[in-house]
Amino acid sequence: MTVPEIVRLDPEAWAVFRAVRLESLERSPHVFGTGLHQEVEQPESWWRGRLENPDLGVYVARLAGDPVGMAGWMLPAAANTRHRAYLWGVYLRDELRGGGIGRGLVAAALEEAASRAEAVDLHVLTDNLPAIRLYETLGFKVVGTVPRALKYAGVHRDQHLMARDPAVQSTPGTVQAPVV
Repeated sequence: MTVPEIVRLDPEAWAVFRAVRLESLERSPHVFGTGLHQEVEQPESWWRGRLENPDLGVYVARLAGDPVGMAGWMLPAAANTRHRAYLWGVYLRDELRGGGIGRGLVAAALEEAASRAEAVDLHVLTDNLPAIRLYETLGFKVVGTVPRALKYAGVHRDQHLMARDPAVQSTPGTVQAPVV
């Protein structure tokens, strides 16, 4: 397999961000808190604005120039929660999963997020065992479960809240994180 290139997107790459994000929402609509219909009509300025935000980073994996996955991080706007970054938008094409590309994407986003915050949180479907295992190998622990967290096509799905918090890795508790 060709070695993937993992890059942090700048505002000039807004069309790449848009393409891979919309692909993720189309191919895995049950996974994300937002729907394709909420982002497909957004103007260029909206996509650029997200990439211009200093409290948000988006990484894309490319194979032979083709964007095949993404991972993002963000800091919440609320002053009392800015010490905890949030990993969001993790996506990789099905046929490429299990080959290390997802790990590279998450690691790149996580490295930058960890440099900006004391801890990093994420949500993952409780039945997404490969993703849960990946996150655990990167230092995340399940700290709670949200029943019926997402509803897509009339089906409810539970999510785990996972945290990577070096200060309290052994203490389960309640953590707030935005759904993106």
